[in-house]
Amino acid sequence: MTIEDVINKFNTTPFLFIGSGMSRRYLNLPDWKGLLKYFAESISNDEFAYDSYENRAKTMECKLGIMPKVAELIQQDFDRKWFSEEQIRTIDKTLIEEIHKGLSPFKAEMAEYIKEQSIVNMNYKDELDKLSEISEKNIAGVITTNYDSLLESCFKGFTKYVGQSQLIFSAIQGVAEIYKIHGSVEVPESIVINEEDYIEFERKSTYLAAKLMTIFMEYPIIFMGYSIGDSNIQGIIKSIVNCLNASQVNLLKDRFVFIEYKPGMVGAEVTPYTIMIGNKPLTMKKVTLDNFMLLYNVLKNKKAKLPVVILGRFKKELYEYTITNMPTANLRVASIDDERIKDDDLVLAIGKASTFGLKGLSGLDANEWYRNIILNDLEFSADELLEHAFPKLIRQNSGKLPLNKYLAEAAKDFPECKEIAKKQDFDSIISKTIKNNRKYLGGYQSVKQIWEQEKFSTSKALRLIAHLEEKQMGVDELEDVLKEIFEGDVNVLQNVGANERSDIRRLIRIYDYLKWKKQ
Repeated sequence: MTIEDVINKFNTTPFLFIGSGMSRRYLNLPDWKGLLKYFAESISNDEFAYDSYENRAKTMECKLGIMPKVAELIQQDFDRKWFSEEQIRTIDKTLIEEIHKGLSPFKAEMAEYIKEQSIVNMNYKDELDKLSEISEKNIAGVITTNYDSLLESCFKGFTKYVGQSQLIFSAIQGVAEIYKIHGSVEVPESIVINEEDYIEFERKSTYLAAKLMTIFMEYPIIFMGYSIGDSNIQGIIKSIVNCLNASQVNLLKDRFVFIEYKPGMVGAEVTPYTIMIGNKPLTMKKVTLDNFMLLYNVLKNKKAKLPVVILGRFKKELYEYTITNMPTANLRVASIDDERIKDDDLVLAIGKASTFGLKGLSGLDANEWYRNIILNDLEFSADELLEHAFPKLIRQNSGKLPLNKYLAEAAKDFPECKEIAKKQDFDSIISKTIKNNRKYLGGYQSVKQIWEQEKFSTSKALRLIAHLEEKQMGVDELEDVLKEIFEGDVNVLQNVGANERSDIRRLIRIYDYLKWKKQ
């Protein structure tokens, strides 16, 4: 049997279940033990530091294996030292503020360390480019236990869910989505690393399994970057399999594919592989290879008819319409013979709406309003946005909305909007705290300079840019940065944490002021 034979049996595009081996391959990041070893040595600068923690853990009760206990012990000592010795601190002001609110310094520093170390391994850049290419139509979605941001950069436009809680309490659509079930460096408090974290994760595993059940039953699952005996993967599969009867488990044999990396291997080998999940045997296909391009090239032939991001967006909009009975900003509601519908418009006709599309403005949110300033991707005119969406959004956003672009493009007069826009100049957008902290800019003098040097830590770069004075804020350079951010993830404002979202919005307000009001 060949890889082609395995993939050809898939009845739809697959989900990828991705582990730390992929981050080691493409970003040269350490594995779990390597990460803990780095932080153990940062405490005592001793080559046996990690070994001492492991030896201590072996003498203790380890409820969920030794590694979470080792992480717990290291975190306790690291946090204690971080609070008492200033020289160990490397994180920026925003995370310092989060620590004041209760975030563990260990998790904050870990998130920053992973961001700084996330540099693409050029030896595998072709593979990474191919993975990004096939994400458009050939991959339905991704589940991962990784903390880093590699997948967001590859799977552009996919909606991201961080942590168990966000996944459990969200209306997932099962397409064009990334589930970061062990947390993300963008939300350090979400990182699952120590024993307490894993106990909480296990406590909620039944709910997580229920949420993922449809995906496991409807999509093929390709496991990549894991060891076949990895406790993380075993635990998650167990939670799923325990909900199935024997005949349902048997259905998974052609849907579960485990990719085993074997350095130096030429070609690929496909073999059956059986593991015991409790008292239930689970058989899957195991593909052993060295070159992942072999897999990606075969996956390219298994594609959806539409880009999966479009499918995901449609499912989300239809879902929201179904449960609220209210049109959304992107779901057009019109009678099919409405003369304002162009021949090339893709329209869902529901009922007899007399005002094509305008009802959807009631569902427009602030993230879409801000994004449209940069991408101009809403199909509503400036007049429609200011007349129908503005009144609701201005109340929801404390009087803060970028308005200059829309006022410049509008044909009608909007006195209330003009009055609000008059009060929004550069000084009003920048907070007193930012003005007082401009000394932390160092030698940076321009948007471009900051972005080129700091872009691998997006949150840090965004905060630094906001510290520039108005005369240093090049509008064209700022436009390039904002476009690059949205090109990396069109839904970035929904996917990042509250602090980073505020930073992006601030820069959009500055851009709106510099581009349309000042000029």
